[in-house]
Formats: sequence, structure tokens, C-alpha cells
Amino acid sequence: MHIRPADVMDADSVFDLLREFATSYPARRPEFDRNYERLLAAMTYDTTDFLVAEDGGQVIGYALAARFLVLYANGWVSELQELVVTPCRRGQGVGRKLVEAVVARARATGAVEVTVPTRRARDYYRRLGFVETASFLKLELS
Repeated sequence: MHIRPADVMDADSVFDLLREFATSYPARRPEFDRNYERLLAAMTYDTTDFLVAEDGGQVIGYALAARFLVLYANGWVSELQELVVTPCRRGQGVGRKLVEAVVARARATGAVEVTVPTRRARDYYRRLGFVETASFLKLELS
């Protein structure tokens, strides 16, 4: 298994994984295709980490993180928005490797912290060393 940046050839696999992940919003292919291309482009500006875990030519997981500059932390923060591993490969360290890759990329770009908003995976991230510091609220604009 290895971790690498996502590319255009991964779209179908990532969409299949997204359907496993998305609970608050339906996974719609036209919107996915448009946003997938935008995310690939955002990686060139070094503000997005869109990584896949691949094993034997198959994408078995992905991570999506965005970096942004904030005043409260005195620098860049990387926020891990999505982490998905195919069900048959969960518990085998794939998610951990993806998180480690996001953290390594955040460090390499000078980020001061990595945050993750989560409801369902709080205990998972605690086992990886994350600590709870805030609640995550949203206001839907649709």
C-alpha cells in the first residue's frame, strides 16, 4: 500500500468511497465531477491535500484536507475534512497512514496544527493523538 496525490484516473473510485462516507449530503455525480476537478487544481496552489491510498492498483481510501491562514493560531491550519477507507480494509492501518500523510504535508508547509471536525469518529482521532478543543457548528446555505 502507498499514499499518493489523487489524480483524474481516481475519480470513479473516490466517488464510490464518497458514497460510503456521505451521510449529511447525497453524493451526486455531476457535482462531484465538477468539484473533483477543482480539488485537483487546488493542489497546485498548495492549499489542499487530496491523497489516496492505493494497494495493488486499487484505491482503498482517501483523505481531503484544506490549509488556511488564521490569526488565532498564528499561522496556517490544516483541516482534515474527509477520511474514508473502503469497509473491507478498515482496521488495517489505511486510515492511519492517510492521516500521517496529511500531518506530514501540513508540517512540511509550515502549518501549526491539524484539526478535524467529526461526529462519528471522535474516538478514532483521539487514538491518533488528537484532542477535543471545540464544537463544530454549521449553517446550511442551500
